[in-house]
Amino acid sequence: MSLFEELKRRKVIRVAAAYLVVGWVIIEVASTVAPNLNLPEWTARMVTLLVILGFPLALILAWIFEVTPEGMQVTEGRTGSKRFYAIVALVTAAALGWTLWPDSETEQAPVQAQVDGPDEAAEVALAASDPPARAAEPTRASTEKSVAVLPFVNMSADPENEFFADGISEELLNVLVKVEDIGVASRTSSFAYKGRELGAAVIAEELNVNHILEGSVRKAGNRVRITAQLIDAVNDRHLWSETYDRELTDIFAIQDEIANAIVAALRGTLGSGEAERAVTVRADTGNLDAYERYLKARELFLTRTQLDESVRLFEEVVALDPEFARGWEGLAAAAAVIIDWEAVYPDTDTAAMNERALAAAERALALDPKLAMPWAVRALLMQYRLPIPFAETIPLFDRALNADPMLASVYLWRAITWVNLGFMDRAIADVDACLAIDPAYGNCLRWKALAVAFAGDDEAAMAIYEQGVYAGFTHNRADTFLVRLVARGDRLAAMLLMRDIDMPLELQHAVLAAVAQGRPPDNLDELLARSPRWDAPNWHFVLHDYDRAAASTDRITTLVAQWDPVHASFRGSPAFRSIVEKQGIPAYWREHGYPPACRPRGADDYECSP
Repeated sequence: MSLFEELKRRKVIRVAAAYLVVGWVIIEVASTVAPNLNLPEWTARMVTLLVILGFPLALILAWIFEVTPEGMQVTEGRTGSKRFYAIVALVTAAALGWTLWPDSETEQAPVQAQVDGPDEAAEVALAASDPPARAAEPTRASTEKSVAVLPFVNMSADPENEFFADGISEELLNVLVKVEDIGVASRTSSFAYKGRELGAAVIAEELNVNHILEGSVRKAGNRVRITAQLIDAVNDRHLWSETYDRELTDIFAIQDEIANAIVAALRGTLGSGEAERAVTVRADTGNLDAYERYLKARELFLTRTQLDESVRLFEEVVALDPEFARGWEGLAAAAAVIIDWEAVYPDTDTAAMNERALAAAERALALDPKLAMPWAVRALLMQYRLPIPFAETIPLFDRALNADPMLASVYLWRAITWVNLGFMDRAIADVDACLAIDPAYGNCLRWKALAVAFAGDDEAAMAIYEQGVYAGFTHNRADTFLVRLVARGDRLAAMLLMRDIDMPLELQHAVLAAVAQGRPPDNLDELLARSPRWDAPNWHFVLHDYDRAAASTDRITTLVAQWDPVHASFRGSPAFRSIVEKQGIPAYWREHGYPPACRPRGADDYECSP
């Protein structure tokens, strides 16, 4: 009898086939479940090894024994075969070799930096360049060396710890973004996936990165457990994972460890031309209570939700730790931005808030001159008074971006300044720089749409505006696009837009009628008195009440509709000169040059064409 026939008789082939199927299922389950349970990364390999070692044992037992109604008995015939045992040994050796042989391209041992405690002053410095006249697209690393930091999952019983978990994620993101040879997806883009059940490969493809960092945070009392894992989304494998159980007193040291382990894993896998060096989380406060409140306040500010609560929390932060530079920086930014949101927070004392924001910015810079945002806050605050010293604000925005070229919001603020001054090409360059950093920044999309519309390309502007709607911003400068929708005859779309921005119904009808007839409604004062939220200069422009728009610039300074081609005839009127002169715009023109729509007339005069 041949060996093959003997194998069939003893049912060895049947046993081998069944074992391979069951073994494969066990290996797949282990590979899937182990990462989700935060088990050590060797768990799946150990299961694979045990399955392989069990295979020859199963074959030998099937060869020697058979199951009968009387129980397991020795199979009739030979119990030994040199050829059979040689084949079993050869197959086993091959399987073990495949499992244990190191793959130099894919298996790299993670290298973790040993950190004893927070480094109080160290951070990765960014080289400053000369102030750009135009925005240059920020330098980005290649897609191959790229990672998205997803919001860490809050595993604590207290939902308030959600802010803490998000804050840890962002701290890691802010450190990694300073590593020159690693590209990092923006906060807005990464945090858009919070709570969404999508695979790493899908998220990586949508964010144009090759790696995903995810994890969880469990906080209880003064203890915290942070689990982090780095996933190669292209090859669907884990590069590195670790769990940290620590006292909350060394939270910065934990962040240091995680950040350095990630950098080491990426560099080890992908290679790097940059010399090895540690990255460090700024440990600029030793007060844990202040730090936790800072994380919550920052989250509220970044999402532009509860700005008043954000300001209040930042006040508590600096009261708890007056030496916390980033706490003062956060207070300055939140207080400055809420001034521009007076329609949403009408009870805000804008004068007092302006003073508080400026004082906070000065304090932040005194504590840490390397901070970038306070310079931009200074510029923003200067634009809240008339006339606006544009010649002073532009260099301040430049200085902020030289200190930190990854500040998307500052590119946006400078872009808005360019729009006010009539330089649409410069505004478009700045919002493009903003979107290069943060492609999901809806407000940058919206202002790009505005600048493109004012440059004369309505079709492109409407397409960009729609992208902004999909990104979640619906209210910003909606007036500009209402005009265009009505001009197209698309009254339904115009009404849907007004509904989306929660405009009162009677004001909706007034807007449609005013745009269609080219004159303000007779009952405009009455309507706006009942709808104070919409008492803004740009809406007066929509309603063709130019005189009132000009008069209202004493209170609201961000008036950009004068550059809209829809209102081109207005630029030859006395009301136009009143608006631009109140804002101090001609003073900037005379010193730094005129926009395409305007030109000098003599030494001290100018004219702007329709």
